[in-house]
Amino acid sequence: MLNMIDMETDEKIRRNRAKTTQRIVEALEEVISERGLEGVGVNRIAEKANVSKVLIYRYFGGMEGLLEYYVKMGKLFPVFTPATLDQIRPLHDSDVARIWYRQVIQTYRYFRTFKAAREVLKASVIENDSIAETTARAQDEEMTRLVSQLSFVKGADTQAISAVILGAMTYLTIMAQNDRTMINIDLRSEEGWQRIENAIKTIYISLNKMAVSSKDVQLELQSTRLPVAQW
Repeated sequence: MLNMIDMETDEKIRRNRAKTTQRIVEALEEVISERGLEGVGVNRIAEKANVSKVLIYRYFGGMEGLLEYYVKMGKLFPVFTPATLDQIRPLHDSDVARIWYRQVIQTYRYFRTFKAAREVLKASVIENDSIAETTARAQDEEMTRLVSQLSFVKGADTQAISAVILGAMTYLTIMAQNDRTMINIDLRSEEGWQRIENAIKTIYISLNKMAVSSKDVQLELQSTRLPVAQW
């Protein structure tokens, strides 16, 4: 009987912590949207979430831990299970390009449409700020993980290729928020971004063709047909 009571108590604690964590994350997003990354702080977020700031330190270790948790929780960058990766794995040689350009386009569309995400993305260009440094490092770790999970290629420097493309997309997204143009392309317009996305497709399709024709590169394909993943 006591064991059952203990189990129910533990479950209640877990549910309460999950709800409190969600409130803190939502408050973080609101503060980032309103004030940018430079405006975040434990006191401000605790007040917005209507929780004690002690809980932020207890759950996350402080502001930097909270931001690292936020970046890695799966909202900004997808987290794939092994089963999902098996479903995503290309069936044919030409599928690699589609997997990559779809993921890049979807990820950066999210950054463009969600203000808190865009502000977090700007951490990579903020200097001399420990909060920005922690956030940028967490982003880089997530991007590195994503590149590793979705490469499906051996014998090519997918990290360097991805650094060029993702770095460019990050910079263009930040410029779009600042209402800037690039090579006379209006980054504030859907037409401008359609051109950018078409260019991303062209680059990955060309890289895919080069990989297929290269003797030094091997593509990791599915051995059997699996249900198509919804991602």
